[in-house]
Amino acid sequence: MTADNPPLEHVIRLLRRDVLATVGAAHDHDVRRLAAMVLEYRDPDGAVDKIVEDVQQYLHDTFVDTTWPTCPRHPNHPMWFRDYAWWCEQDEVPLARLGELHNLRFA
Repeated sequence: MTADNPPLEHVIRLLRRDVLATVGAAHDHDVRRLAAMVLEYRDPDGAVDKIVEDVQQYLHDTFVDTTWPTCPRHPNHPMWFRDYAWWCEQDEVPLARLGELHNLRFA
């Protein structure tokens, strides 16, 4: 695997780090459970986006945080995952690499 395409286990660790930094350790089991569900039914090569999407959707749907991860530029909307980073879709810019939400400064 390349730096642009890290191993799946590493991606899950980075996602867990983002969840821990933003909504707390109580949701670590949710990340693990959702990742396991995706891996049970999907080829690992296509699983990264699905795992991140499922965790984000879960946090929204269960009202843990309906804008997770919240955009630091526009706190009324979430950032979206693509290319191993969290993006502000409004400004079309990446704001944090996966696993680096703890480094963001919020307005």
